[in-house]
Amino acid sequence: MLRGSFFEMAGYGGQQVLRLGSNLILTRLLFPAAFGLASTAMTLMMGVVMISDLALCPCVVQSKRGDDPRFLNTAFTIQVVRGFGLALVMLLLAKPAGWIYRTPGLTPLVALGSLQLVFNGLHSTSIFTLRRELRLGWVNGLEFAQSAIAIPLTVVLAWIYRSPWTLITGGVVGSACFALASHFLPVPYRNRFQWDKEAAHEIRQFSRWVLGSSTATFLGGQSDRILLPRLLGMAWMGIYNVAANLGDAASAVVGRVISGVLYPVLSEATRAERPDFADFYYRLRLRLDIVSMSITGFLSGVGGWIILACWDERYAEAAWIFQLLCVRAAFWLWVSPGEALLLSAGRTRYGFYRSGTRLAAAVVLMPLGYHFGGVHGLMAGIVATEATTLIAIWPKLRAMKVLRIRRELIAVGIFAVACLAGLAVRRVLPAVNLRALYHRWA
Repeated sequence: MLRGSFFEMAGYGGQQVLRLGSNLILTRLLFPAAFGLASTAMTLMMGVVMISDLALCPCVVQSKRGDDPRFLNTAFTIQVVRGFGLALVMLLLAKPAGWIYRTPGLTPLVALGSLQLVFNGLHSTSIFTLRRELRLGWVNGLEFAQSAIAIPLTVVLAWIYRSPWTLITGGVVGSACFALASHFLPVPYRNRFQWDKEAAHEIRQFSRWVLGSSTATFLGGQSDRILLPRLLGMAWMGIYNVAANLGDAASAVVGRVISGVLYPVLSEATRAERPDFADFYYRLRLRLDIVSMSITGFLSGVGGWIILACWDERYAEAAWIFQLLCVRAAFWLWVSPGEALLLSAGRTRYGFYRSGTRLAAAVVLMPLGYHFGGVHGLMAGIVATEATTLIAIWPKLRAMKVLRIRRELIAVGIFAVACLAGLAVRRVLPAVNLRALYHRWA
């Protein structure tokens, strides 16, 4: 588990560093509305993917037949058909998307993004096998290589053409390279098209709640990106996207440890029927909470300085937004291990309950926040939406005699101490803009 955590944090963390560096360059080359357009197209693509999510990777990791080539080939066949189907849906949605957001330039970006869905469906199930076995060095190495290809290509194209479509093109090329390389990873099989009725039935049984959960996750978790362009325009969406991408990067690295390491370990512990399961879970949680709450808490305190120091004045509003989004990330990381525990036990419906709770809260809290507090109220509603998901997971953990409230409060204490440390550090940091200093020196 420690080895897997190292690979997840180093590999995915390296990707986030690349993306942060490219974002600093791209915000200089492109205008804020360009990021709003690209982000809206990517949000639509994410929505199409999540609304049809079959959870093939978690199913392979959790299933007793996860090493059976017939099971894996059936999963691969389903994945390919789904990829082409989703691409067709994206093409059909391209024109209506431009009309809904009153931005004709959005249509070609959505159509171009459909190619990425085709390539995403063509990658090998070797990725699932390696995750099941916690051989994460190969997986993270391949994903890092994908970013190392896509990000420089995006920067070069943006430098030449100064167009928002360059933000989509890099992702399409990176996905194609990833799909091709995945078929050469070191696993004892090669995928081919095959259909096994029992395997298809197991996948369908596993994914029936995940499908609804992913739909609700998208609508609730991406409601900010769905509403902002409509309410505030593409320029505000571009500003928000800078803060959201940085905030998501802070939580995504630890989130990868939860899904890529904690979930397989808990699945194995569930299959082994450990009598000390609760103690085992919280021993893992202690290490996880120290990392996740320290990162999000510190960034919540000091994060505004990072935005003001690295981005120009056009993105100044992203500073306070980023600090609030770090609080949202902390709530997400607080609840996610419990959901991973329930998923490892085959209780997929609780992921749906959590996502449904988030969606219901978003429908109520975000419009109310915008009505009474404008942009600031809307951002507060976004944070409060994530906090409500506790009520979907904790009751079941308590019924399973796993939940320990005193132990959960340790995570809150870690976040508070880290946030105070971040605020203290920010008080002594100079008010500078690194980009302005660079241009003055140049």
